[in-house]
Amino acid sequence: MQIIQNRINYEVTGLPPVRLPADLDDQAVQTKVKASRLNGYQLKGLSDTTPQETRAMLWLLAEYCADDRRDMTFHAILPLPGGAVGQIILRYGPKLQGTATLAGRGLPMGGDDPGGKPADLLERIRTQYRLAGIGGTWTPDQVLKLYHALARVPGADRPALLGVVIERVPNLGADKHGAHTQGRFSHTAGRTSGDWGTLTLTDAAFTGDEKGFYGGADGSAVYPPSAQVILHEVGHAVESQVRRAESRANAELALAISGRPAYPRDRSLPDDAPIKQGLQLRYQDLRDADAVEALVRETYNLVAVRQDATGKIAACRNLGGKVAAFAQAVQAMKGPDTVAPAERLLKEIQREHAELVSWYEYARDMIVRGGQGEEFDPPAYAKIKDALAGKLDHTPWLTYTDELNRWAELQIATSTWRKKYTSGQGLVTRREQNLVDHATRTQIGVALTPYTKAFFEEDKSATELYAEAYGLWLVHPEAVASHSAELLAYFTSGAYRQGD
Repeated sequence: MQIIQNRINYEVTGLPPVRLPADLDDQAVQTKVKASRLNGYQLKGLSDTTPQETRAMLWLLAEYCADDRRDMTFHAILPLPGGAVGQIILRYGPKLQGTATLAGRGLPMGGDDPGGKPADLLERIRTQYRLAGIGGTWTPDQVLKLYHALARVPGADRPALLGVVIERVPNLGADKHGAHTQGRFSHTAGRTSGDWGTLTLTDAAFTGDEKGFYGGADGSAVYPPSAQVILHEVGHAVESQVRRAESRANAELALAISGRPAYPRDRSLPDDAPIKQGLQLRYQDLRDADAVEALVRETYNLVAVRQDATGKIAACRNLGGKVAAFAQAVQAMKGPDTVAPAERLLKEIQREHAELVSWYEYARDMIVRGGQGEEFDPPAYAKIKDALAGKLDHTPWLTYTDELNRWAELQIATSTWRKKYTSGQGLVTRREQNLVDHATRTQIGVALTPYTKAFFEEDKSATELYAEAYGLWLVHPEAVASHSAELLAYFTSGAYRQGD
């Protein structure tokens, strides 16, 4: 596996394998240096670097010196004496002046082992980040690498992992850009999706760990390449955090009428969650509302012609509210002088009924047109709530107006989600668009890596630039800076988490 980050003048790579000479003495080293193109050198070791390790560093610096490596830096796992390996940075200047730095020994894990069983550490990770679960088969080293990679996620970004499932699988099919062979963050994006997402890691995510590393410059921490893969996928979760949270909130708004206990917040909603039912407008037949209007009208007409209306008056009284007041008024009708109160209440109830019917018809028309593909913006739904504000909020209409308001509020929320995140390029978050705007304004370019360049040019999407820069920033900020100081500042300042 070779990991090459273009346009940032360094490689985390598997350099061609070499073996150190069995007798690596000063003469062997000087012979190698003289035979190479190396034009001066500097060696930087650890506080306890041995003479044998120093000789190995210089030998390797000379061995890999070549014209096509001018102005390049390599972070590679290379041999050390005694069959060991080291984390060695080889840097070549424009005139092939070289610097070799021993950043550490052995294969980097990203930090110290906290101890305990791998299964216990996985549970600790799950609990700490409020993950929904961690699945698949993990080696002890991979668990440790996951632990240290996630520890790099800033506290302000960790809520983006709420409810996420981390899966370990052998492989994934690549997309048209050759990506997703190492990892993927996926979730069902929609106006009322309750899916927090799944972060998937493959075997390929870890195969580069024996060949290269990130960090190590000037004594900074060293991370395996898998840490950047993991953090790249976390970057997708951060970029989509608000969109997923708003979608989940919309789903929970739809579920509020289900009458069932709330679903766990740190779990994606199950497939059988009755979201569709909650999106429907209830009571559309207005059967009970129509029956109230008919009862009041028929009661008044019977009393007006002095026919027995005892049963209907009792039924009106039992309904309570304004209809009960009407029952009292109609019962007091003894002649022309006593008709006005009952007549006034009759007209009020009929007017309120007609208004309720008109707003249900308005909503039903939107539902029919929506079923034919028409979209409505939030103000079209807000019109219902505005019209009903302070009106019809009493018996016998309250059940209906509550439902109209509930439905309109939900439609406002889902329509707002659509307006906010849908563009000609599909679903785009403000965080992604902000990075596009920043990249355009500062001309930092999108070719951080070949993948970010291809993805942007072909799909007009900056989501991979966001994720790739996010992961590199957390394990090797120098790499981001060498591409663009503006891009590094965008992440260090926290600008990347501004916006929905």
